[in-house]
Amino acid sequence: MMRKPRISRLAPALLCLLLLLPLAGCWSRHELNDISIVVGMGIDKKNGRYQVSAQIVNPGQVTQKKNGGGSFSPVVTYQASGLTIPDALARMTVKAARDLYLSHLRILILGEEIARGGISKPLDFISRNRELRTDFFLIVAKNASASEILDMYSPIDPIPSNSLFTKLETSDNTWSATGKVTLDRLIQDLSKEGKGPALTTIELIGKPQAGEKISSAQNINPAVVLKYDGMAAFKYDRMAGWMDENDARVLNFIQNSTYMTTLTAPCPGSKGLVSYQVLRSKAKIRSLAPDEFEVVLHTQQDIADIGCRLDITDPSTLSALTKAADEKLEAMMNKTIRKLQKQLKVDVFGFGDALHRQNPKEWHKIKDWNREFETAKVKVKSVSTIRRIGTTIKSMEDEIKK
Repeated sequence: MMRKPRISRLAPALLCLLLLLPLAGCWSRHELNDISIVVGMGIDKKNGRYQVSAQIVNPGQVTQKKNGGGSFSPVVTYQASGLTIPDALARMTVKAARDLYLSHLRILILGEEIARGGISKPLDFISRNRELRTDFFLIVAKNASASEILDMYSPIDPIPSNSLFTKLETSDNTWSATGKVTLDRLIQDLSKEGKGPALTTIELIGKPQAGEKISSAQNINPAVVLKYDGMAAFKYDRMAGWMDENDARVLNFIQNSTYMTTLTAPCPGSKGLVSYQVLRSKAKIRSLAPDEFEVVLHTQQDIADIGCRLDITDPSTLSALTKAADEKLEAMMNKTIRKLQKQLKVDVFGFGDALHRQNPKEWHKIKDWNREFETAKVKVKSVSTIRRIGTTIKSMEDEIKK
């Protein structure tokens, strides 16, 4: 009986060893002692050059801050200018002690000049960079440069960029006058036919010189506050103008991005105000003709506050409250849509996108949708449903005996 060659027995083992070789070690590892973690980035343009700011975390100092110690700043912001953004970041290495690590970026701030001049070039670098994730938020600086925003200390979170990220997330979830726009969503809006993108804007309130000092974050009443204030509307990749908080809320209603918000309307038949807490909303755009649209907004609300004398047990009162909410929502939508049509002249709502999906033959006949949008007829309709009136029947004015 012939024996099998020994090499045939060793072949499977050798093959397994060869397959394991690529898995040995971490060739792309980054040691914490060798990197500078960038949590915030700002991009401005000055004299034809990109001015890039990078907010870097001092990990040891943040830990000491939590333990009650530490005398250095929890973050450091470096700036550099270059012909392109990669050029500016490369030049920044002569100032930063370690390699810049972008995977933990939380917020990207675009200066107003960048936004008005076109954001496609900055986005090209951001979308190509393999280190950057897509879960950070993009915002536009209003009446200030992006570098000035990053230079301000936060009174609560030791890392200002984390504070900006959390503040935007909380505001969007409870007030819905802002927008949590990530890189993926922005690219999707830019590539979509019949809809322009919109980015949340941030404003600096107070004295910028005082906000650059860490002592300003230790005051009960901070000397400077970073406030999100509406959104910036874009025509293609260029900013067309500012949208106030009412415009931003309407945009979120129409594009189904409202998680929760508060609505205030006049009391029916008497002086005072009623507050509604909007808990659910669903809008639908219908293309009735190439130049005619209908927006139907369905909302579910709770009565949050009554500032007048009303008999809430009367069915007619509930009907009147529902009507008041519908009138307020319809007035808000009409005002914002007209503003975008006549002043900013850009469709950020997606009426063109609705026409493209519902009537593609008519859509392909249109050469410039934004120009067609300026004269389009838009009908709005609100359908409100009041779910709960709260734990009390009468208002406090009725409860107080005078």
